[in-house]
Amino acid sequence: MTDQIYVVDPSTREPMEVKPATFQEIGITERGDLERWVARDPGLLGEPLLVITSEFSRFEKSKRRVDILALDAKGCLVIVELKLDANRSLADQQAIRYAALCSNMTMEHVVDELAQYEGCSQEEAAQKILSFLGTDDLPVLGNRPRIILASGSMADRELTNCVLWLRGFTVDISCVELTPYRMPDSPHVVVVPRTVIPPPEAHDYRIGVTGERRVRSPKPITKKSARVAFWKAVAHEFNALGAGFRASGRTSGLHMCAKPRFEGIHYEWIVRTQEARLDIALHFEFKLRRESLAWLDLIAPHMRLITAGVDLGFDLVPWGRRWAEARFRLPFEGGFPGTELAPYAAQVMKTLIERTWPVVELRKDRGC
Repeated sequence: MTDQIYVVDPSTREPMEVKPATFQEIGITERGDLERWVARDPGLLGEPLLVITSEFSRFEKSKRRVDILALDAKGCLVIVELKLDANRSLADQQAIRYAALCSNMTMEHVVDELAQYEGCSQEEAAQKILSFLGTDDLPVLGNRPRIILASGSMADRELTNCVLWLRGFTVDISCVELTPYRMPDSPHVVVVPRTVIPPPEAHDYRIGVTGERRVRSPKPITKKSARVAFWKAVAHEFNALGAGFRASGRTSGLHMCAKPRFEGIHYEWIVRTQEARLDIALHFEFKLRRESLAWLDLIAPHMRLITAGVDLGFDLVPWGRRWAEARFRLPFEGGFPGTELAPYAAQVMKTLIERTWPVVELRKDRGC
């Protein structure tokens, strides 16, 4: 549904409705106009983006082209797929393929592409990225690019259903409708962007807004059997990801571990029932408290990398007599998290391991 827009005639002071049109009706082309507009002003997509390149096609054994390749304000790679009309376009399938093809890109690749796109040196390109991100160090890219589908019409129910389904598996994919309006008695055209997925009323389920992600349980879950089911679901989802650790799922309590081989260090999921929160944590537990705190000091410089693309609260916490944790905070509603939360809890743990375990191994290998 398009928004109703009115323009007020300054002479009569009367409102006149501005009628929506289609890009095809006003002669707008996909590559020559729409792609050029977004490349020059990515704010059309409803958020600040740094365009890295357009028509990106540097894939081995593939001639596919990404319309727009960009970085968002958190340093996450963004695949932008543009259509004049998304109806029967299979834009969702195209974008998923592009995201998979770009998933192994590094920040070095991004700097190189931006330098070529802007016609500048790699040093200048790197500085432009740093200025955009407001940071002193280039982040490390994750392997889960975001996807933005933008079109003059998002009336394709199959596409939008697919997008909503993918978001249920924590794929960061959104739909932006770009509606053109003809100005009365004027050759000018007004383009109004509107994010249709995620919808504004889905605030509690949206990733990337508040720093927290809430999942509603249909009813409070307190029975032992429900807890066992949750931990088994988390273990199943996590073990299927091949993170190099395994979770047994054999617990009916409030926590479950994915243990590495180093004494005093393990990863764990912890349900904080009073706070209605699931912590996904790297846990340190040594005889002397200062040893655990030293590990927090080691992790602290890597917080930007650890949290890149994960829109959850994250903190480094000393607690108890000798413990410390680096943890993501995942709120839930109800007495205990439900199994629908398991895939996301597993994926966040995999991300935490991938981004912290190399630091742990390096420190241990040096005998520290």
